[in-house]
Amino acid sequence: MTWGQQTSTKTKTAVETAPKTLYDREYYRNLLTAKKTQKTTQVHRMALVAHENACKTGLALSFLDNEIKEGKKVAIIDIDNSAGQTVDYVYPDNDNIMILPMLDEADDSIYHEDNSLNHHALVNKTKWFINLLAEEIETDPGSWGGIVFDGGSTFLKWCEFAMRASLLEKGVIENEDDSFNQKEWRERNRMNRDVLDRLHALPVAKIYNTFHLKAIQQYMDDGTGKKVLMAVGERPDWEKGTMRRFSQQIFLSRYMKKADLAAGVKGDKSLNEGEWCVRATIEEMKGQKMEYVGSTHTVLSVNNGKVTWFGLPMIANEGVKSNVKPSDTTE
Repeated sequence: MTWGQQTSTKTKTAVETAPKTLYDREYYRNLLTAKKTQKTTQVHRMALVAHENACKTGLALSFLDNEIKEGKKVAIIDIDNSAGQTVDYVYPDNDNIMILPMLDEADDSIYHEDNSLNHHALVNKTKWFINLLAEEIETDPGSWGGIVFDGGSTFLKWCEFAMRASLLEKGVIENEDDSFNQKEWRERNRMNRDVLDRLHALPVAKIYNTFHLKAIQQYMDDGTGKKVLMAVGERPDWEKGTMRRFSQQIFLSRYMKKADLAAGVKGDKSLNEGEWCVRATIEEMKGQKMEYVGSTHTVLSVNNGKVTWFGLPMIANEGVKSNVKPSDTTE
């Protein structure tokens, strides 16, 4: 037997005899005791839904403003690679905001040998980063302000692209070009849910997820007797059932004097030329602030280049009495 073979045998034996965590009555008793003394409460588990350039990331950061100014750590899991510009503009000198771009050109682990993107590796990388963040947070939860998962719709698309590789890994299909049943799309949903559920359970008071809106299309009569594909509405670009994970849901829209539906901009004739704004409609608000459900508020306005930020102070300041009433809305 060669030296190399001896090393392999020893390594194999060590792996086989490695102790395993025993999840028994004593384990769960200790876990229950720990939970009794755990002080972290879930203030926000929020979804911010909008088209591009509608203040999703900015609004999430505004909800964390007090924590950021107190020096608490905030992590942005940047799926869309777009959070940096917002952070640099709003908080240029705050080192406690950590931006974690998942699509990083310097990371060789997320590329195939031919330099094409490996979406399965991207999904696994995201899981790893969340698990590593969990370890840091559990060590000192009081030093953390919140987490922003920026780009939930893009991550769902990653899961779709990674689905075939995942099915190959599990042996459901044997070759890259094999077909699979419609039910196997559950694999995409499972990968997506694994990440959202892990995020939801982190011992951090505030967690925000951003999603895009997508058009709902169907064939309709164009007035000449022909059937054409037309947009009849829009919905969040998330996996069905995702909304159950969010206790708060806020939908944002950009408004100008003249609508531009292709760009996701709605029309409001009361606005002046050169003026536009972003308005937020509170669709879901469990627990505190539920009196604001259904109300719409101006979050930001831009008039001839001058930017005015309003935010949603009555939602941001949990436990603080606000002078803004549900009736102070913008229709």
